[in-house]
Amino acid sequence: MRSLKTRQLTAAAMFAALAVILSIYPFTFYLPDSSRITFREIPIFLCSFSLGPVMGGLCAFIADLVGTFISSSGNAWNPLFALNAVLTGVLPGLLFRYVFKNQNRTLSTALSIIPVNILVSLFLTTLWLHVLRFDGGVPLWAHLLLRLPLVAAMTAIQILVVRLLYPVVQRLIQGGYQR
Repeated sequence: MRSLKTRQLTAAAMFAALAVILSIYPFTFYLPDSSRITFREIPIFLCSFSLGPVMGGLCAFIADLVGTFISSSGNAWNPLFALNAVLTGVLPGLLFRYVFKNQNRTLSTALSIIPVNILVSLFLTTLWLHVLRFDGGVPLWAHLLLRLPLVAAMTAIQILVVRLLYPVVQRLIQGGYQR
């Protein structure tokens, strides 16, 4: 394993900080069915794509932990949702770097984000909300159907933003934009 450079650690810390900022009140919109609109996954995806799945998972875990403690929502830290965060950090990096590395950049971005959002944002998050009884008594299948349009819309936004920002982030991490 190669050693991490200061630039990579700094970038991972900045991605985690940005994810925390995007997860707090003014940037997060809560919906009645225990869903929320947030853009906190975008820096985590960028970290995972740029720095690899291990740094992506670590970035996501730290962002989840810190974000929970400074959030005004009043929710306690939960290991089930921390697992979701780690999977959101690890899986896209694995898919992007190892499975879809020879694909067109837009296609590999989409194919790396879509399965993660289906598994984590749609299924696991809905399951944890159901298990913890934050679903308002709605059956699991109905809650899945209620969350599906939100997850689909957020996935499209995430693919677009990550695809646009990834080349800039890569260049910054590699030191391409220097004065």
